[in-house]
Parts: sequence; C-alpha cells; structure tokens
Amino acid sequence: MKTVSLIVSEENPTLPRDVEELYPGKFKVFNMKYYPGHGIRKDEMDRMYKELSQIKREVEKADVIFYARSYGVFYKNQWEKMKKFFDKPVVIATEAIITRLRELNAKKIYLVTPYNQRRHDYEIKWLKDFGFEVVGSIALGRTGGKAIASTPHELTLQAVSVAQQSLADAIYVACTILSTLPVLEKMKGRLPVVTAAGAMFEVAREKELIDF
Repeated sequence: MKTVSLIVSEENPTLPRDVEELYPGKFKVFNMKYYPGHGIRKDEMDRMYKELSQIKREVEKADVIFYARSYGVFYKNQWEKMKKFFDKPVVIATEAIITRLRELNAKKIYLVTPYNQRRHDYEIKWLKDFGFEVVGSIALGRTGGKAIASTPHELTLQAVSVAQQSLADAIYVACTILSTLPVLEKMKGRLPVVTAAGAMFEVAREKELIDF
C-alpha cells in the first residue's frame, strides 16, 4: 500500500479532511505556515525552503509527496527546484493542473475559482502565461482560507454547471482549499473538468505513484 505525505497551507483544513474520508490512513499531513504573496521573490523562496528543510526527513518517509499549494511553485523553474529538493517523487498541484489541461489538449479554458476578484485575476494571468485562453470565468468571491474552506459543494457544482454550457475545451476549478474530491463525479458533463486537488491524483495514478 503506497503512502503519501500531503503538504498543505495551515489555511487548508478541507483537503486533509477529504483525503482522510476517501482514503483513510494513506496520508500523513504536514502544515506549512501561511504567508501573504505568491512565493515568487527570493526572500519568500528562502523562507519556504528553510521551513521545508525542517520537515524534509519526515516527509520523505512516505512513497510520494503531494505539494498541495501554489505558493512558491507557480512556474516551471520553481517545479524543478522543488523536485530536486526532495529525494522522493513529488506531485505539485500547479504542475499537475497544467499537465492535465495539456493532456486534454485544451486551449480554451473556463475558469472557476473560489477567490476574490484580485486573486481570481491572478489565476487568469497564470493560465495565460502557459498559453491558455480563458473564455469565461466565475469567481465565487471568497477571501482567505477560512472563507474558501467553508464553500458549500452546491455552490461549486452550480458554477461548474454554468461552465458546462460554455464554448470552452475544458473547465478548471482552482484552489486546493476548495473541496472538490468528494464531488468529482457530480461535476462530470459534456466538458472535462480539472480540479486543483483532483489533478494531483490523476497525475499520480498516471505515473503509478499511488495505487488507489
């Protein structure tokens, strides 16, 4: 039985809860401190890796590592740095999202985020930086981890059902703090749906890093 070390922001109670309910006993959770920003600047990266160094040995006791945050890993050079840092395979949420959208050959994306407008706009810019066209989007208007974590599944499903009626190639539902794993089946429709949490599982299964 493969085990996973799950690294999340301390602002994220939902993903640890969801994985424990769906896959009991397979995940060990590691919480990292929440800092504002995106982890792009050198001082932010240095602080992040200092914190990761303190948990590295424990984290590497699992078969695979899920880095379920976007902080410090928005772009390819940051993905490579993260993978070199750990001695075990790492599945990074942001990389898994881009991988899945590319595997679907999706060019036009309908974006659903739980975010406020400012953070939502950053997500649009991030997708554009990878060459995707955002043809429509819904921001659920929530600010901060607590508000995002309390988003009811119904609200997310309503937004996805609106997105299912669009001219996009695929729907992307952002944020690992937004609970999506328990409702992945309900999201299914005409268009494929990639969620931040779901993408990590899909990529890990493709690479046979997990067996569940």
